[in-house]
Amino acid sequence: MDKQSRTRSHRVFSAIRISALSASLVRELLASGRYATARAYSSSVRRVLHFSGDEGLCFSSITPEFLKRYEQHLLCGGCRRNTVSLYLRMLRALCNRASRLGLARFPSGLFDEVFTGTDSSSKRAIPTSSVKLLRDADLCSNPGLEQARDFFMLSFYLRGIPFVDLVHLRHSDLSSGILRYRRSKTGSPLTVKVEPEAASLIRKYSSRCAGSSYLLPVITCDGASGYLQYQSALRRYNESLGELSRRLHLKVRLTSYVARHSWATAAYQSGIPVTVISESLGHTSEKVTYTYLASFNSHTLSLANRKVIGMVTQPGCGKYNKVNANLRGKYPT
Repeated sequence: MDKQSRTRSHRVFSAIRISALSASLVRELLASGRYATARAYSSSVRRVLHFSGDEGLCFSSITPEFLKRYEQHLLCGGCRRNTVSLYLRMLRALCNRASRLGLARFPSGLFDEVFTGTDSSSKRAIPTSSVKLLRDADLCSNPGLEQARDFFMLSFYLRGIPFVDLVHLRHSDLSSGILRYRRSKTGSPLTVKVEPEAASLIRKYSSRCAGSSYLLPVITCDGASGYLQYQSALRRYNESLGELSRRLHLKVRLTSYVARHSWATAAYQSGIPVTVISESLGHTSEKVTYTYLASFNSHTLSLANRKVIGMVTQPGCGKYNKVNANLRGKYPT
């Protein structure tokens, strides 16, 4: 390619606006009913455009230095690391799309110096003692809080089913005590035996859905209107769970994610292998499951460390087999 052609090519690449490609992608996502993903892209693009101060921001402006400044801007603005990661991953996906379409070129490792992983340091699980406290709370005088509590428990009883999948369940998904559905996030099919505790709650709320194809009284229509109903319900659900956290003096603030993480934690602490937990949650890999469990082991690891130190500081430290047996019995592998 001669110098004139390279210059012309560079001008074409420089003229490709992020907002234009994003708008096209969002239209495709909305047309296919992927409303949450479309919303994530729209939000992420608004963020980066606001940071740059340029509504016409082009892909040619995305450099490692730009990304590092953007990351620091988000963190200093109060965004949590996982939120920052989401915004950066959405931007990376747009860059990858532009590259595949031949609309832009980027250096290798463009996003290597910014955080695009998952921070598991924030605790999102409550112990089974707190789950029992929530289950037994007398909430008859507050139907809104009672429903939030019941949906939390139903999520827990159904192997940590996410709220988005819970409220989209249909009557046809339940047959002969078996629930079959696909995770909205991954499309993975799951089959769950409905235990008596879950069946009782399903009967309680499905009776309010006469004439509806949905199993629970949350969503009444499909498409964009149904997505707006879901968003509104999720907001009310989290607000109610927050109020329950305060009333019950829980150390961890309840959110729609906590039931799922709490089920995974309880399963792990009871000795269930991670492979089984991963399949139960519908994770595409055990790596995702380990992310769930990573923040739950600090106390267990502290106890293990104390035992190891005790092996060299306390009398009888040479009795390896006895200590090792105790460790194996205390901590599931």
